Amino acid sequence: MAVVNGVADSCEVVMSLRMGLMLGGLVSLSAIGAELKALYEPKHSFEYADLVVKVQGYPVPTLDAFRGWMLLNNTEDQIEEVYRYFTEHGVSGEIPWHLVMLQGTDWAGSGMSLFKVPERADWYKMARTLKFIEQYVIPQTGPLIPVSGDRTAEYNQAAGGAPRSKHLTFCAVDLVPVESISRQDLHRKLQAIYCQHGREHQMGLGLYGGVRFHIDTCGYRQW
Repeated sequence: MAVVNGVADSCEVVMSLRMGLMLGGLVSLSAIGAELKALYEPKHSFEYADLVVKVQGYPVPTLDAFRGWMLLNNTEDQIEEVYRYFTEHGVSGEIPWHLVMLQGTDWAGSGMSLFKVPERADWYKMARTLKFIEQYVIPQTGPLIPVSGDRTAEYNQAAGGAPRSKHLTFCAVDLVPVESISRQDLHRKLQAIYCQHGREHQMGLGLYGGVRFHIDTCGYRQW
């Protein structure tokens, strides 16, 4: 059985279970309704890469993974409203919107939800942050991918976040660049943005290990 990053290939698991049941005479697929066959047979062939993409070493869930989470948690209408709000308030979509609801990338085995639906009262904060990133940051760094956005208090504590982290109020994103860039060059560009536009837009800037960094628009400060 193939294992990717400690995760067994889901298709092989399903097929192994199905073969075991059929050989044992416990299941006859012809004897069950069509709607139940999906419990025994995969409808689509998924691989790890269909659900998770590595970006700068971080395992980032794909849009297909998000759609699966959304359907399982019955949040389609809520997510559609968030997207509509972003569109109506001038967010262009240069950053994958589903990833601003990603709690983080250390979710495997944590027992906590991969994504979080943000509180409606906080939507304007993320719209403002995304517009700032689109206007000032992406033109300097190139495409960016969020690796952490909205968080629950439980997840934030487990991740070592500050007790009053802006991730708790849908204002902050941790990002990594898609294009190859040195840590020194990235920090130089971000510092220049902070000095030129930070105070006016209440920019919070955090510089972390590697090429990961934090941006919010809920308080002018740097760390």
